[in-house]
Amino acid sequence: MRKDDVELLREIQKNTQMGLHALEIMESKVYDDKLSLQLIRESFKYGELHDRAKAQLLAAKQMPEPENKVAKAMLSVSINGSTLLNTTTGHLADLMIKGSNMGLSSLWRALNRNGQAGEQSMELARELMDFEENNIKELRKYL
Repeated sequence: MRKDDVELLREIQKNTQMGLHALEIMESKVYDDKLSLQLIRESFKYGELHDRAKAQLLAAKQMPEPENKVAKAMLSVSINGSTLLNTTTGHLADLMIKGSNMGLSSLWRALNRNGQAGEQSMELARELMDFEENNIKELRKYL
């Protein structure tokens, strides 16, 4: 496995970890049943993509991305602060859209920096990007 593959897979892993953590925080704040179901579906897909990236790294005897506790804490503070006075469905959807956009940006950067990654890693990154774009499309309905 090339260095570019390792870096891209670690970025996928990091991105999905943050998505899962954000959904975990949002779970208790959502009161709209349809939005809640949407977020549960997102959580399952993030978990699947995370596990696939981790499995590819482990199969190549590479260390998966360690959990970034500082980034998780910062995300928790940000979401909790942003929802302290406003937990409307539209506001929560807007926060999730912003998170997906940040994830897309980080994936584009990783793709541009790791252009020599193999097809399997690139396909997984593209699948995550398609998933994020679809999330944004679905979440716009709640704005």
